Amino acid sequence: MSMSPTESPFVTATTWSPLGEGRYQGDIRPEWFQGRGAYGGMLGGALLRSMMRELNDPVRAPRSFTVHFCAPVAAGEALLTVRIERAGRQVSHLSARLEQGGQVACFASATFATSRETPLVYTDAHPPKVPPPGDVPPTPSEVLPTFGAHYEYRWCVGAVPYSGATEARVGGWIRTRVPTPLDAPLVVGLLDAFPPASFTRVDGFCNGATMDYTAHFYAPLPLEGRPDAHYLRTGHSRHAAGGYADDLAELWSEDGKLLAQLRQMAAVFPPAASR
Repeated sequence: MSMSPTESPFVTATTWSPLGEGRYQGDIRPEWFQGRGAYGGMLGGALLRSMMRELNDPVRAPRSFTVHFCAPVAAGEALLTVRIERAGRQVSHLSARLEQGGQVACFASATFATSRETPLVYTDAHPPKVPPPGDVPPTPSEVLPTFGAHYEYRWCVGAVPYSGATEARVGGWIRTRVPTPLDAPLVVGLLDAFPPASFTRVDGFCNGATMDYTAHFYAPLPLEGRPDAHYLRTGHSRHAAGGYADDLAELWSEDGKLLAQLRQMAAVFPPAASR
């Protein structure tokens, strides 16, 4: 998969080669790693984009998307298989499996549906008050995971990971370094680009891994607007016990509209003295 200078690295990494009969082949590159495996936002983006291509019905937008991560995904070739489980008049349900070496590494499900005419329209969601992106300095690349080189971060919500904070809250402005229109796969990528909020309450470095996440999409996508726009990604955790922590992430437009949210369950391995 070659890329011209103007193409988006995220779109290239999540657009796999079709093999027919719902199968897609991709090349996992080390530039998309975090720790010992590929970053889950890119993997989720590849799964969702392949589902969208297989369904091939732009009127049916992704409404909900869940990924279960079974094992780290290594560098090299991977195979993705999509299946349309059921297609009704307005709703379609799809599943997908990502395999390496004949073993399942992650599997996903998604619900696609048409819009419905309804008088019930409201939102009680409001973003936190933060400085505009131009007033927040970019986060130095040396403190980011490998895949973070593809994003511009401007940290301005909560605390930094491993700081022993009293509240599990994290986030800031984010966008791709190469301007990229915001579609559903990129929404997943941006929502998963920050560490779990529970890491802020850990005093000292710790390891962790996403067990699964579920994204819900609220805005019409692809989103109209500038491909170089910033998005506010916020996250907080309300519960941790038994080695696992929850996480609720939200993605907001610059004008304060809630675009999507992602709920995650993460395995966290903190030092014994952490709160």
